[in-house]
Amino acid sequence: MKKNVLTKNIQAALAVSALGLSSITVPQLAYAGEFTDALTGGVASVDARVRYEGVSQNGKEDANAFTERTRLGYLTGDFKGFTGFIEMSDTAALSSREDYYVPKGSYAGGDPAKAVVLDPTFTALNQAWIAYKFDETTVKAGEQRIIFDNRFLGNVGWRQKEQTYSGVSIHTESIPKTTLDYAYIVNANNVIGSDVAMSTHAFQAAFNGLPFGKVTGYAYLIDNDVATSTDSQTLGARFNGATSLSEDLKVKYHIEYASQDDYADSKSVGGEYMRTELGLMYKTGSITLGQEKLGGNGVSAFQTPLGTVHAFNGWADMFIGPVGGTPKNGLVDNYINLSGKALGLKMAAIYHDFSSDVGGEQYGTEYDLLVAKKFSKTYTAGIKYAAYSADTYLKDTNKLWVWVDVKF
Repeated sequence: MKKNVLTKNIQAALAVSALGLSSITVPQLAYAGEFTDALTGGVASVDARVRYEGVSQNGKEDANAFTERTRLGYLTGDFKGFTGFIEMSDTAALSSREDYYVPKGSYAGGDPAKAVVLDPTFTALNQAWIAYKFDETTVKAGEQRIIFDNRFLGNVGWRQKEQTYSGVSIHTESIPKTTLDYAYIVNANNVIGSDVAMSTHAFQAAFNGLPFGKVTGYAYLIDNDVATSTDSQTLGARFNGATSLSEDLKVKYHIEYASQDDYADSKSVGGEYMRTELGLMYKTGSITLGQEKLGGNGVSAFQTPLGTVHAFNGWADMFIGPVGGTPKNGLVDNYINLSGKALGLKMAAIYHDFSSDVGGEQYGTEYDLLVAKKFSKTYTAGIKYAAYSADTYLKDTNKLWVWVDVKF
């Protein structure tokens, strides 16, 4: 009898233990299965661009750069709100590196007698981040692409190696008709492969509840770890939108003001920023008249070290950091932009007149032309041309690009 009772007790204990183990193991196995599915059930991506860039500049030998850039990425599936992404980027010269010159950065090289093309050849980790999404909020940490407005914080996507950032970013739409963005950046990996360590805060708040436009406020506090004059504090606001005049015609507008001051280690940076635009949009195209002013006083000027300058002050890139940046007398850019679509082609023609904010200097003029076609979701090809005619600033410069993009 005692043996039978003991046997039953042992069997009961084993049954209870098995039940307890199953209650722990089954959820764990389920979670492990979900995690594995999310990890292996993601989406791979390929983004390849082959491009020719030719540069003719007074005082330099012509540059001819044939380059190819390939990005290979993998985005995981969702696991309890978490996702991850990793992407490698490789830029290779299809012609001799001696046919053009990269003046700065870890991968500088080529022939210094040639004109500058800012596409060094190297392989880099382009992005590697983990994101968590809950409700209308996404938090992302790691090496990532951050674009708030492109003017002050962007990825400089035209270059073969884009600019990416290490840090934490938060995007939320939890407040009705309002979008809030914040980023804390500890490193910027720029287009020439140089790491710039920093402690930078970026804020942006946009309210789109108005029937005729959107109001955006922003703050950029840039503090490089190495003492530099490019540290700055920028505070500003913009209003932009469009109003219908008829079924096919709209008037669009943009007005913006910002003030930049010394911050952290800087001692000679800052000024006022103003941008105004007025344009008409038809169903097949638009015309825009505008002025952008980056103020200067002969000692310091408004700078945009993390911005995508290429999209604003001329495609010839006469006012970007490695070439010149904003001159100390400031920059006033008066422009007219014609753009549209016809026969499946995207077309644009832009004219710039550049002058100083103080001192009465006429820097030069530039016209930019673009024709591009998207053949499908996978293939895009284009031709772009920029011609800068110098008056008192830098040298006459002509640039031509021909490219093919493949994305899948």
